[in-house]
Amino acid sequence: MLIRLLGPVEVERSGQTRPVRPPQVALALAALAWEVGRVVSVETLLARVWGEQVPPGARRTLYTVITRIRRDVLAGDGAVVQRLGGYLLDVDESAVDVSRFRSLAYQAMAEPDPAPLLGEALALWRGDPLTGLAGEWAERARHRLSDERKATMLRWARTVTGRDAAAAVAALTPLADEHPLDELLAAALIEALHTWGRTAEALAHFARVRRTLADELGVEPGTALRRVHRMLLRSGDVAETTQVVPAQLPVDLRGFVGRTAELDRLAEAATGDRPASAAVCAISGPAGVGKSSLALRWAHLNRDRFPDGQLYADLSTVDPADAAVVLPRLLGALAVPEARIPSDVEARIGLYRSLLAARRVLVVLDDARGADQVRPLLAGAPGCLTLITSRAELTGLAVTSGASLVRLDVLPDDDAYRLLAARLGEPRLAAEPEAAALIIRRCGRLPLALAIVAAQLARRTDLPLAEVAVDLARAGADLEPFAHSDPAIDLRRVFGRSYRDLPEPAIRLFRRLGRHPGPHVPLAAAASLAALPLDRTRELAALLDRVNLVDLRAPGRLHLHLHDLLRVYASEQERAADSRAVRRSATRRLLDHYLHSACAASEICYPHREKLQLEPRARGAVTERFAGQAEALRWYADESVALPALLTEATEAGLDRHTWQLACAFAEFMQRSGSWEQLLRVQAVALDAAERLGDRLAQARCHNSIARAHARLGRDLAAIEHYQQAIELLRDLDEPVLEAHIHLGLTVSLNRVRPAEQLVHTLRAQELFRQAGDAIGEARALNNAGWWRAQLGEYDQALADCRRAQRILAEFGYAQGEGHAWDSIACVLEAKGDLTQAVASYERAVELLRGCDDLHPAAETLVRLGETHLRADDTSAALDAWKRAAECYDALGDAQADKVRDRIASHDQDKVRDRIASHDQDKVRDRTGDPRPGQVGR
Repeated sequence: MLIRLLGPVEVERSGQTRPVRPPQVALALAALAWEVGRVVSVETLLARVWGEQVPPGARRTLYTVITRIRRDVLAGDGAVVQRLGGYLLDVDESAVDVSRFRSLAYQAMAEPDPAPLLGEALALWRGDPLTGLAGEWAERARHRLSDERKATMLRWARTVTGRDAAAAVAALTPLADEHPLDELLAAALIEALHTWGRTAEALAHFARVRRTLADELGVEPGTALRRVHRMLLRSGDVAETTQVVPAQLPVDLRGFVGRTAELDRLAEAATGDRPASAAVCAISGPAGVGKSSLALRWAHLNRDRFPDGQLYADLSTVDPADAAVVLPRLLGALAVPEARIPSDVEARIGLYRSLLAARRVLVVLDDARGADQVRPLLAGAPGCLTLITSRAELTGLAVTSGASLVRLDVLPDDDAYRLLAARLGEPRLAAEPEAAALIIRRCGRLPLALAIVAAQLARRTDLPLAEVAVDLARAGADLEPFAHSDPAIDLRRVFGRSYRDLPEPAIRLFRRLGRHPGPHVPLAAAASLAALPLDRTRELAALLDRVNLVDLRAPGRLHLHLHDLLRVYASEQERAADSRAVRRSATRRLLDHYLHSACAASEICYPHREKLQLEPRARGAVTERFAGQAEALRWYADESVALPALLTEATEAGLDRHTWQLACAFAEFMQRSGSWEQLLRVQAVALDAAERLGDRLAQARCHNSIARAHARLGRDLAAIEHYQQAIELLRDLDEPVLEAHIHLGLTVSLNRVRPAEQLVHTLRAQELFRQAGDAIGEARALNNAGWWRAQLGEYDQALADCRRAQRILAEFGYAQGEGHAWDSIACVLEAKGDLTQAVASYERAVELLRGCDDLHPAAETLVRLGETHLRADDTSAALDAWKRAAECYDALGDAQADKVRDRIASHDQDKVRDRIASHDQDKVRDRTGDPRPGQVGR
């Protein structure tokens, strides 16, 4: 009989093996067999079978388990004998495989050739000891037995290596994989491999163990491993390669400029305390940004730091998964004869790293296509540096190899100028500074583009810079000015290497991005262009970001930024790959995205504004979702920059309805932000589109917006003309609300030209609002009526009108209109001499107006509040109000901020007080010189 514990718990009897079940019975038998011939206490048995938390009733169960072992498992071939306080397994020690294994290993120590006995001992093993049994004791027993087996295997391998190295390698390899940090085991395997004639594989294994020790423990190999490594290096297989000093760096770039911070970062990564693992630096950035130039400049400046040589490999044309192609070149540079380069990739890697061990070598891997491509080529020895350039972001190397990451962007303006000056001469640029600036701008400060143009100019010293600048500007829609017969410096082909490596969905997304006219592409706009779900677009955008074709940013909402020349390249690819119908569909989806998103933002920011009647979105168009007013306003601010170009796209595509509706959807934001000149340009385009459509209502809307902008800019006659055209267009259209707003707006300009007519138009607006059932509009008109009555000196009626308007607007929760009503109340109260109540009313107006982000009226109210404080002899409060007004104007980018600050700086209290006193009776009338667009209409 043989009780087996070195694998599943089994009993072998008469040539037949039976497993011991269930687990409690197997554990009890193993616990007794572990100490065969000795008494095992009941408490020990309970702990080994059930663990430290022995359940109630376990003692009774143990008796049942012992009975089953006696009757069913041993069946008379052995006895479990009860002794005082415990049980004893009464069989010969050789009947338990663990005892037999230990006995054979012990006997081998006395033999001149221990291999046979050690081999017999190891043959008893059938797998993991106590396979499948749980519990702390079983786990401890497994660990102890595994250590004993490892030590026995190590003894056996050292004994047989000289006569049967192949057998030693076969036995040690899986064990070394199981225990990657065991240096004695690794040394034995390395020696066996070398003895078998597989020195390259031995070196490879040494390199792997060394890297694992550095990564896991931060230590270098100990005495045993260093000894066997020295033995390998002294062998004839590698000794001849140890003195070679390669110098493979390509020529340094003439005219290199800038990049001081990046050069310093590379220097930091290469210096320091020489850590247990070699330094790795990865320079990433878009195509043409100068990654290779930076790497080679630093390499040449610092080659003395690496006295054992500099290796270089261009990976641009190498399959990312095929390191085997590059390794022979590097090994050849280290003078390894071709016949001695292993065929196995792992062996090549091991030989390569072993040859670099104890050396200080710089390895430059240029234009890598991914982290996996360079991992086998990293120099693994302290004192070495692997310097990588890649269009991809190699963040994986930062995690697995501790790489320092340096991201390269386009040059600053000054360095771009210096690059041209270094190649063309400073006098030539100084003679045409405007043309030089235009060339730099058209090249997008991309070093490769600048170098291509500089090379063209260097060949033609008689060619004016202005002529080249004009050609570049004229060529704006393609990359022809940057073409070259050398594919390494042809901008299309350089960009194409990043583009062609992408999967097809990412390629389609990238070329769609060229259709977007703005400086950045919101994620939802990109999804609309590509007709993809947002999540899928986000995944593809992240892929484009990793290869530096876009720059993914999230300053609140995710945006994709493209370099200007990459945008042109994307457009070229789209024109080449997609039909006109496909491109027009993408434009329609983009415009639908912006139109529906702008209307969604308007509903949040300006809920009382009349809604546009939109056509259904094109399939695939995505609408932005806003978490609240702040986010919607930020979207308006970000995307209004692209609005003029979007309107041009819509016009060229013949989508006139999109043109005027998109302009209308942005109008309220532009008015509140004070973008009056831009509003005029946008609305002029919208008006042309509305006229082409013959849409009188749309034309009236455009004339109304244009009129308001002219009024705000002080061009009252032009404003009146457009208001009157709007009223004429609305004749017979039954649009009382829009007509009412137009009448309110008209009163502002009439006040400065024909003041006698302003109240008539205000009352007409009030009547139109009443007819339409628009209580908010009627209240706003009532407030305006009070404003104009105050000018006529009818203060009591004016105050009654304004207060009634305020109450109605408050009931409807219309904060903007209520803020204007409080401002009117304050002006009337001040005119009546009630300065305390006027100040309180002004403050309430400011609170409401700022709360709904209506900053222009808020700033004007603060200016009036300051004057009222000054009239009440509170200079400090007046200056504080003016400072707050300047802050509002600053937020809008309005030049009025400087005028307010001038007032603060040159403040002369006596003069200001005298001026106010002399104009007391005309105060309200004077203040109406600045129209309040939020109060008088849309």
